[in-house]
Amino acid sequence: MKPQQIADILAQHDAYWDAQRAELREQKAFYMVNYWKERQAVPYGDRSQVLRTELPKGYAVVESYLGSLYAKNPAVSVGPDIRGRGNPEVSQATANRYLLQIREQLEDATRLALVFPCAFLKLAPVDNVDPLKRVSTAAVPPWQVIVDASSSSWSGQRYVGHVYLMPLEEAAARYNKRKDGFQTRSYSSWVDQLSETAAAAGQSTQPVNDTGRWVRVVEFYDLTEDRLLVWSPDFKEGDRYLFEGVQVQVGALEANAAAAAGLPVDTEHVRSGIPYKSASGRPIVPIIPLYFSRDPEVPMRGLALLWRIRDQLREANVMRTYQAQGVRRMARQWMVREGFLSDESASKLAAGLDGEFIEVDAPPGTPLAGELIPVSNPPIPADIGLYGQQVLQDINEAGLLAPFTRGQATGATATENRLLAAYSSSEIGRMARIRDSVISLAASTYNVMLSVLLGDEAEPLTLPNPIGPTMLSAEDLTGDFEYFAVDSGSTPVSDLAKQQALVTQAPLLLQLGVPPDKLREELVRVFGFPEDFNAPAAEPAPAPAAAALPEAATDAAMPEAPGLPPNRSL
Repeated sequence: MKPQQIADILAQHDAYWDAQRAELREQKAFYMVNYWKERQAVPYGDRSQVLRTELPKGYAVVESYLGSLYAKNPAVSVGPDIRGRGNPEVSQATANRYLLQIREQLEDATRLALVFPCAFLKLAPVDNVDPLKRVSTAAVPPWQVIVDASSSSWSGQRYVGHVYLMPLEEAAARYNKRKDGFQTRSYSSWVDQLSETAAAAGQSTQPVNDTGRWVRVVEFYDLTEDRLLVWSPDFKEGDRYLFEGVQVQVGALEANAAAAAGLPVDTEHVRSGIPYKSASGRPIVPIIPLYFSRDPEVPMRGLALLWRIRDQLREANVMRTYQAQGVRRMARQWMVREGFLSDESASKLAAGLDGEFIEVDAPPGTPLAGELIPVSNPPIPADIGLYGQQVLQDINEAGLLAPFTRGQATGATATENRLLAAYSSSEIGRMARIRDSVISLAASTYNVMLSVLLGDEAEPLTLPNPIGPTMLSAEDLTGDFEYFAVDSGSTPVSDLAKQQALVTQAPLLLQLGVPPDKLREELVRVFGFPEDFNAPAAEPAPAPAAAALPEAATDAAMPEAPGLPPNRSL
């Protein structure tokens, strides 16, 4: 692929997302609870005088999903390679240590994917003495990732790109170019930038965070030709690449893949191109997609959760603003003859403080009822409140969250709760499965990258028990392993349903002949009890043997227990 082709693809990418900017800004405003600030508009009246009220419903919906999806630490189990390659136990330990480190990034990516159409996790090599920290991970918004929109799946793409800003000094040093060989730009949040149309309408742009000179860089993964190309529209020699590939020492994974394909293996040299390969030799892009909903006609384009409830969120803010305005109109208002009150007295009347003396310009004996008349405003129609309640109900239903998943107390029975759990799990469970696929793919990608970055070196480190201290090598991580997310599809809602069902059915299971030990193991697993609960109970110590006595003497020496027949033991 030539630089001009990348330039054309980037232009199409930018045009698509620029057309979405206003919608994305609104969705972010719903989450950030600054809808009215973003719109710079109110339902009616003078903007400077009209009260604007906003409900934090967008934030609440997103965070409710996050709480359900990440109630537990992410983890995977790793199945062995059918050919016996690598060490699945070590691979599992390294993957789980990595997943524990990136929990925050996973939540950040999920939050982005709920607010915006989709999100991504980007894994990148970094220099670090700790072998398990040689891969960094960051959540990436959708407008920074170029996807092949003509593809129906992530694995079927011809290319993937990552577009981002890099400081000029870093770009010049990394790619061995002169600083004056670049055009530079200011840094600012892309989604917070306003279009020319909005600026012309009088909306003010947010201040630019111009802390230095920046260069726009495109990491372009050409999966058809197996090439990693680095290009910049700000490089004055735009018909040239900044760099081709990421230079890494050829490690065991790549060597094995080359050998399997019948290609020569040269571990003494570095190679360029896409350095990360599966056990079968397929190029791996270190970018993990996270789509919770997709455009059915264009699967590589996502649909945001907040997008599907945008009308209801707008209406909720408008209705609550109307209600707030109505309440304010019902406060003390007065009609006064001009000149009847001084400015100071008018201010005191408006303040309504207890014990204030308000002077009026009237002869003694003048009835104030004719000069100072309270304004009577009509009450807020009851239909307004009912309509507002319906809007909030629509938001909750469109969000597919049962009341108790939002922390709302209910008087529902256990059976009703199970039905509500099933209702919520239909959506949250689907999202949990997507979450699990992201966790599994991130873990496997990390191990592939780590195997390449290790090269032919073995690094000492300590892994969690039962492995403990060991020497980590690329060979340990090399294999066609299966990665399975632990507690696949698990959420607090689904877990509650499982717990209630198990408690209800436990007596029946025992009657049907299920061994108590097996039932106990299931209780420990479902409720998350310590594994020590599965340990067999210790046998009671035998009672000390009594001293032998003559039979007659024994009977005579034993006192009878009250309420028991003679010579009957307890």
